[in-house]
Order: sequence, then C-alpha cells, then structure tokens
Amino acid sequence: MDDNSMNVMPSPAPASILTEDLLVEILSRVPYSSLCRFKCVSKSWLALCSDPALRRKSSQTLSGFFYRLVVTSGQPLEYRVHFTNVSGRGRPMINPSLSFMPGCKRIEIIDTSSALLLCRCVKMSPEHEYDYVVCNPAIEKWIPLPYREAMEGDQDQYCQVTGVEVYSSTTGAWTCRESEWGDNCRVHDATKSVFLNGVMHFTTDGSFIATVDMELNRWRKILAPHHTVSSLIGISRGHLCLLHIGCDIQIWVLDDYGSEQWILKHSVSKSELFEGRQLKTLTAIHPERNMFFFTKGRGNIVSYDIDSRIMHNICTPDPYKAYAYQPY
Repeated sequence: MDDNSMNVMPSPAPASILTEDLLVEILSRVPYSSLCRFKCVSKSWLALCSDPALRRKSSQTLSGFFYRLVVTSGQPLEYRVHFTNVSGRGRPMINPSLSFMPGCKRIEIIDTSSALLLCRCVKMSPEHEYDYVVCNPAIEKWIPLPYREAMEGDQDQYCQVTGVEVYSSTTGAWTCRESEWGDNCRVHDATKSVFLNGVMHFTTDGSFIATVDMELNRWRKILAPHHTVSSLIGISRGHLCLLHIGCDIQIWVLDDYGSEQWILKHSVSKSELFEGRQLKTLTAIHPERNMFFFTKGRGNIVSYDIDSRIMHNICTPDPYKAYAYQPY
C-alpha cells in the first residue's frame, strides 16, 4: 500500500454536502411512500421528512375514497358520507362525517385535490341554502368561500363555460375572466378535474382537455389521443394520464406536454376484464402504480393492477347503493 494513501480522507456522502433547502426540493419530488421510508436514514432526516412544510410540498399517494351511501330503510332516503381505505381493510384513517364543520345539515363532496376537499355544505337553516367550503379532513381545518352568484351553476350534465372564476386564499378575493376556450366548450360537471404544475385540467364533451392557469392568463385546449372523448383524467408519476373506454380500456400518458404527444402505455380488453359484469364508471388512476379503479353493480369499487392483472374488490356497499366516489 502506498504511504500517501494513508493520508487520503474518505469522500463525504453526496447528501451531506447538500444544503437543507436543496434537500427539501429533492425530497418534495419523491413519492410520499418513499418519504416515509427516508425517515429511517438518520435523526436529521427524520426531522426533515416530518416537517409539515415538506409534507405539504411532496407528492401525495392515494389513501382511499370518500363515497355517498343511499340508505333506503327509512323515509325519507338518507345520504351518508363514508370513507374506505384503498386496501379495503382497517378503520378509516379520517372521520368521514366531517363533523368538525359546524352548521351543516348535509355535506356533499364536489371534488378533491391531494389532501383538500371542495364541499357543498347544506345549511341547517334556512333550508335548502348552502355554502361552498374547502377543508382538510386530516387536520380538521376548513374555510368557507365567499358567495358568488355563479356558484349556483347549471343542472345540465355538461355545462357550457362562458367564464372562469378563481378564488385566492391569500387575497381572500375572486378573479374573473371571460373564457378563451371558444363558444363550444362544455365541461362535464361530474368528472374529476386535475391540478398539475399550477394548471387546472378539465374533461369536456369534445375531443380535448381544457386547461387554464391560476392567473387566468394561459388558456389551452389539449387534443385527446386520436381525437377520442376522454373518459377520465388523472396524474400518474407526475404526468397527465387519460383513460379511454372503447372496445378496450386504454391508458394514455401525455409524455411531452409542450408538443401534446400522447403515448399509449397500457391497453386492457374490456370483455376479458369484466366477463359480462357491468362496468359503471372509471373512478381514479393511482398516482404511483400501474393501477386504476372503477365501480360496478350497486357501487362496488374495484382496483385493477395492470402489471399483475389482478382485480381486488375494495368496498361492497350491499345491501345499500354507493355512488359519487372521490379519491383522497
């Protein structure tokens, strides 16, 4: 051994030379399940990965589904909010009644984004009036949105968009702009929207996805692959995904956002998959795995793992009827 080699100091571990700000930026981009495992690296990483600010920035995985259950044993009919874990096992991780929001006779979950829910809160009094509320059920915090006449909306399945309003929790004010999507843009009122890279994405009754940024400056229409009408959009591994039902269930990924280049990632035979059983709706795309969710029958929610080709029944609401599943 060379005598000089005895004086060579070992190279520091790559992570040790990074500043905490850089580590936070890197860790905020890994899946949430990986972030949990990284807590075992050291005490300093445990403190870093447990920081609420980092958890808010990091990509969240799918925890489960909220859904409404129709109870027909009494009169009038009851509509109850329930929650099932994505595995279908164990106690719900959160209280699905959302009882921390006072003065609500009935709560209807309209949409979800990461850990936040957009809800319609029907008031105890006066009857039939309601507020829109954004809440985080994990920490039981909520904020009502200032009333706007446009919130009354349209009861048609597809709503023609004439303008978009965005509420800022920072300023406490609404910003309104006339739509730049054109006269024939109709957004499906029951389809989950997607928030990705500061931009909202909506499915339409046409062969495109409508997008707009939160400043209402950049309006766009992304053509769906082969000009198909999209059935469901979601986020998987940081990319916009689209599920389309034809003879097969196809999963497309928007590989190049700028050039609108879609890549067909998976195709599953609908007849082989369901074997005559009724497919009701596609419900969600898993954010980290090659998996999607759908409902059938009286509202059973089922997962399908594309790699293993295994279906798993998550929730069987019989003898009641379940609907309006919202991923959380």
